[in-house]
Amino acid sequence: MTATLVSCGGSNQGQATSSADSAKLANANRPLNISVYLDLSDRLARGMTPSQKEKDIEIVKYLTEIVKNHSVAQKILPSRDRIKVFFYPTPNDSTTALLSNDLEMDLSKAQPAEKKKILTEFQAKFESSLTQIYDATLKDKNWIGSDIWGFFKKQVDTYCIREDSRNIIVILTDGYIFYAPNKVRDGNNYSYILPQTLSNPNSGLIVSRQGLEDLEVLMLEVNPFDLKQQDRMESILHNWFSGMGVQKFYVGETDQPSNTKLILDKFLK
Repeated sequence: MTATLVSCGGSNQGQATSSADSAKLANANRPLNISVYLDLSDRLARGMTPSQKEKDIEIVKYLTEIVKNHSVAQKILPSRDRIKVFFYPTPNDSTTALLSNDLEMDLSKAQPAEKKKILTEFQAKFESSLTQIYDATLKDKNWIGSDIWGFFKKQVDTYCIREDSRNIIVILTDGYIFYAPNKVRDGNNYSYILPQTLSNPNSGLIVSRQGLEDLEVLMLEVNPFDLKQQDRMESILHNWFSGMGVQKFYVGETDQPSNTKLILDKFLK
C-alpha cells in the first residue's frame, strides 16, 4: 500500500505524467540510504519453507545487489550510497555486536580509491555475518525481540534519515510489535500489536510523532499466527505510518523470495 497518489485526469494528464517522471529521475540521481531493521524474535523459530532465516538473508542479499548496481550506475567514484543492517535494541552479546560491525557499507565515508574494493567485498561480509548472527540466535533461543514502536518514536531520524538522500527503511518482522519497557496504552490505542489487540476492532497503534515525510517504509514478512488477522494487522500499520507523515510505504505478508524480489523492485526501482 502506498499513500502517494498522482492525479492524471483531464487536461492535467500530461503535467501529472511529467511530474511523475521528474520525481523518478530525481530519485534515481539521489544517493540511496537504505536501513534494514531485523526483528530477532521467536518469529525465526516458526516452521516454514524456506525458513525465516533463509528468507531474511535472501532479502538482505537482494538489497545489497540493488545498492551495488545503483553505485555502479553512478560511476562508483561520485557515489554516496549507504546500506546498514541493524537491530534495535542492540543485542548484548559480544559476538553479535562484533559481527554487526560488518553490516554497514557507506560510500560517503570512503576515499575514491577505496570505493571499488568496498563494493567488491561488502556483500560477502553481510551474508557471512548475518548467517552467523542468525545461527547463534537460533541456537541460544535468546529472543531479544525488537522495539519498533520505540525506534520510530526516538531513533529513526538518527539512524535512517540523511539530507539529500533517498531514505528507505526496510523492516523484516512478523508484524507483532511488543517491547515490555515501552508498553503503553491510551484507550483503544497501544504501543504494541498482539493477538488480543488485533481482536479489538477499534484498536490502533499510538502515533507518538510526525514529520517523517522524507522516509520511505517497506515492512516485509508480516505473518500473524491467525491469517484471518492479516488485513487487520496491515490496516493498523498503514494508519500508524500515515499518522507519522510517511508518504510512501508498503506492508507485505511473508512470501517466497522470488515474489518478494518483485515487490522490492517495484518499490525501490
